[in-house]
Amino acid sequence: MSSNKNKAALLIMKHTHDEQLLQDVFEAFRQFAIKIQQEDDDEAAWLLSQCSDDAEVRTILKEMTPMMLHVLDGIGKLGAANGSMLSSRFGFPKGTVSKVTKRLAALGLIAIETLPGNKKELHFRITQIGETIYRLHERLDERIKLGAVRFSADYSPEQLIFVRDFMHKLNASSFVRIDE
Repeated sequence: MSSNKNKAALLIMKHTHDEQLLQDVFEAFRQFAIKIQQEDDDEAAWLLSQCSDDAEVRTILKEMTPMMLHVLDGIGKLGAANGSMLSSRFGFPKGTVSKVTKRLAALGLIAIETLPGNKKELHFRITQIGETIYRLHERLDERIKLGAVRFSADYSPEQLIFVRDFMHKLNASSFVRIDE
């Protein structure tokens, strides 16, 4: 049955491509995924290098994951935020927000507060040490943006529009769930 589905899927494809070309594209994706992981390590090293005189910040940074930095950054950008706001504004899954905010609170980077008369809805506020790491992460983001601008300078607006559209479509697709 799945063989028939695969044949049907091939019939509705707009284009067929050389198998070697497809392998090259998939290998490029694989290499890009590895590069992203290496970039996470480079970002962590840069952050640590920027706070060599602050042992508390260095210790906390060593405990943080990239997702923790992104959620802290979201809270910093929003001021006070709840899980739904973080999830909808930044695309974080709600379960991830819940787990990560607990870890951020345990590290003293955020305070978790409830609204008077509403014990269910939790709001997150960045603490002083959280603000220090948030500002450090903002400097890293500016550095990354500068690098991206420099990299993009070699490409025309039309090429960048193609890449943007391609990446949006790629992010909305699954290579595993081909029947959907």
